[in-house]
Amino acid sequence: MPQPEHCVGRDLDLDDQIRGVAMALRHWFDVRDLESLQREVGILPAGGASRPYDKHRRVLTVTALPPQIVRLKADAPMATLHYMQDVYDDGTLRADPWRWWFAWVAIELIARVGPDRDGSKTRRFVAEDPSIESVRVSAPRWLAANPLRLRLIERRLAELVDRASDPDASPGRTIQERVRGNLAGNLARTLVDAMADEAAGIAAAITLRLDERARRG
Repeated sequence: MPQPEHCVGRDLDLDDQIRGVAMALRHWFDVRDLESLQREVGILPAGGASRPYDKHRRVLTVTALPPQIVRLKADAPMATLHYMQDVYDDGTLRADPWRWWFAWVAIELIARVGPDRDGSKTRRFVAEDPSIESVRVSAPRWLAANPLRLRLIERRLAELVDRASDPDASPGRTIQERVRGNLAGNLARTLVDAMADEAAGIAAAITLRLDERARRG
């Protein structure tokens, strides 16, 4: 049923207010490029190739971190912690660098295109946007950052194994070959989808809290 015009206008006004709160909130994010930070502390060579760096710490460049390290600025108002409550404690996953990265992505999207009440905008961005293809390639880093994520994707992985266990799926191959082949072909997509789902949940939760703030005026 179409909404009355005055209701549609009110919803648009609310969406604009939510965007405004998001624009203000993103000011309080401190975003640092991971590679730059690694160069600062001598894990990667800084500047020209002739500059010395600690090769023994090179192993630390293989990390479980996202491409940007996101934190709240030291002088951020207490209200920002309320908006981020679902980021640092959702009852299952405590805060880790990826959850803060997802929050930053969600806030940027909300500030640009409006509320993400079901998380679909953020999910689509994380799963499909070409600008962060490198993030999808490194999805195992997302999984490694918090072992509890294995519990969240356990059912998806079990489904991959179950499908591969069907002898009719690939006749003539051993079960080990079928499982290995099925995981090799589908594991990367499974991790990306799970990662995008987590990002979507954070975006929806943040939108809800921004909505509450906007309604209070």
